[in-house]
Amino acid sequence: MMRSCYLIGLLLFFVSGVPDSAGAQPSLTARTETIDVAGQAMMPLSARYQQLERVFRRFDSFPAPDREGLTLHMAAKIEPGDRPGFGSGLMMRRGNETIRLIPEPGSDIVFPRDAGLWMENPTLYARLKSDETLRIGFFFSVTPQDKAVFTQAQARHWLGLLDRCIEDEGGYLIALLLPDTHKLAVDIAPGSRFEVVQDGASHLLVDNQGTAPYRFVFRPQDYRRDAVFRASAPFVRIVMHLPFPLHGALRRK
Repeated sequence: MMRSCYLIGLLLFFVSGVPDSAGAQPSLTARTETIDVAGQAMMPLSARYQQLERVFRRFDSFPAPDREGLTLHMAAKIEPGDRPGFGSGLMMRRGNETIRLIPEPGSDIVFPRDAGLWMENPTLYARLKSDETLRIGFFFSVTPQDKAVFTQAQARHWLGLLDRCIEDEGGYLIALLLPDTHKLAVDIAPGSRFEVVQDGASHLLVDNQGTAPYRFVFRPQDYRRDAVFRASAPFVRIVMHLPFPLHGALRRK
């Protein structure tokens, strides 16, 4: 579990913007390179493929038991305005191929893990104004064996992975002062009902009658230890965020 804490150090390195000599690329030209996509200029950004991939590689290097059940994700928001990253058209090029990193409306980055891309280390591009940045954030997801049911004990275990990591990194007092470490976010599918069963009685928490997933954020420890959380359809996703703002900003060169 101590090794899991090293991920925070790596993420802090990413957001610091400190150059990495191993991944640095020489400047081949003094002019600003742009790519025209659908008639709009895509500007080169302040990071290349390796800077993002290195975060995933470090996570993958942990012993399997330390990361069992956890999946690391990245998301991008356009600032100012906290707007979905999809509007930036974040992408990279591989020869004549355009690889869109946010292929669906929203902010989730779908990052290709590829040894060839690591060697090529392509530049990232986005459609940003001179005063805009892409804020890159990190979060974790878990997937229970039963995709529509989990217990309070399971939820506390998932959250405990982050709690213990933060306590190891910053001490017990820091962990105590960060209540968000105890929150779980569950994306409820359209048309699904989400309820908790305690003492043999069920209580409705969410009735998603909309056409899009509904995110329900709650503290599992506010319920009895024998509580069971269940939905009438598989969860879209179960998410945990770091309990402090940790993100990097990608800017135009």
